[in-house]
Amino acid sequence: MSIRVNNSFIHIYKSPRWVQDFLDYIVSLLKYVIIKHDLSINIIIGNNACKYKDTGHNFKNNNKQIQININYEHTLLADEAKIEAPKSKVVCNDTNYLVYFKNFENLVKSDILLDYSLPNLYNVRTCLHYEYMSKKHLYIAPNLYDHLHIEHKNRNINSLTTFLNVFGKRKAFLINIKKNNLKHSNINNCFKKTEIQKLYQNTKILINIHRRYEAHSFEELRCLPALQNGAIVVSEKSPLTNLLPYNKLIIWEDYDNIIDKVKEILNNYEKYYKQIFCEENINILKNIEYANKKSIEVKMLNKLNNLE
Repeated sequence: MSIRVNNSFIHIYKSPRWVQDFLDYIVSLLKYVIIKHDLSINIIIGNNACKYKDTGHNFKNNNKQIQININYEHTLLADEAKIEAPKSKVVCNDTNYLVYFKNFENLVKSDILLDYSLPNLYNVRTCLHYEYMSKKHLYIAPNLYDHLHIEHKNRNINSLTTFLNVFGKRKAFLINIKKNNLKHSNINNCFKKTEIQKLYQNTKILINIHRRYEAHSFEELRCLPALQNGAIVVSEKSPLTNLLPYNKLIIWEDYDNIIDKVKEILNNYEKYYKQIFCEENINILKNIEYANKKSIEVKMLNKLNNLE
C-alpha cells in the first residue's frame, strides 16, 4: 500500500497483525516529520516483516528515497541459545549474552532500522561486529495511544496475560497460576488497537513473561500500551531495563516470585495504583511522544542530508 503525504510517498508493507499497530504508529511519526519540514521524499517501510504478496512500489518521481525497517525480535539472547551470533558485552546475573538479528539479510539493507526495545539497541551497540548496524538503529517507544487512561475503578480482569504461543515457561506459569486459584485470563485473540485498548482498560494487572528461556529483551510492545491504559504491569526481570524512561512504572520480579507479587498487589490494589500512577510518573508517560518525534525527526533529516 502506498500513501501520499504532500509531495512525499510512503510505501507500507503489510505486517503480521500482532505488530501492525506499531507499524501504523511509525507511519504517523513519519507523516509528522514530512509535514513539519515540507519534505519531498519516498519512504519504503516494513518489508522485512512482510509475509504477504505485495505489488511493490513505482514512485515515478525524482525524490530521494529512504528504506526503513523495524526489528520486532529479541536481540538479547542468553549465550546458551543454540544459534550462531556475535558475543555481547552485556552480562546480567552471571548470564552472558549474544547479539542476534532475525531476518538479518533484510534488516541490513535498511537506511534506518527502528526498534521497539531500548535494551535491544544498547545490546547491539556493545558489539563491534555490528557497529555499522548500530549507526542505523533507532529506538522508538511503542507509545501507541494518543491519550492516557489512568483510572483504577471499573476494572474486571484481576490479572491478564496475552500469550500467543503457550509453551515452555509460559505454559508452566499458567499451570502454576491455576494451582494458586487466581482469577486470571489469558486472552490471545485480540489484535485490533481499539480492542486491545478496551482490554487493558478493563485490566488491573498485566503480567509479562519472556516467550523463551533464552530470549531476554523486555517486551515493550506489550507493556507500554498497557501502562498508557492504566494497567499495573508486573514483569519478569530483564537485562538493561534501567535504561527505560518509564522503568520505575514497572514492577520487576523474578519469574518464581511473580504470582506471590500479583496476590500482594491485588490485596493492596489502590495503594499500588497511587504509587505507580503518581503525577511524576504520569508526566514520564506524557513525555514519551515528544522524545519519539524528536528522535525520528533528527534521524530522518540526517539521513536525507547524507544522501546523494
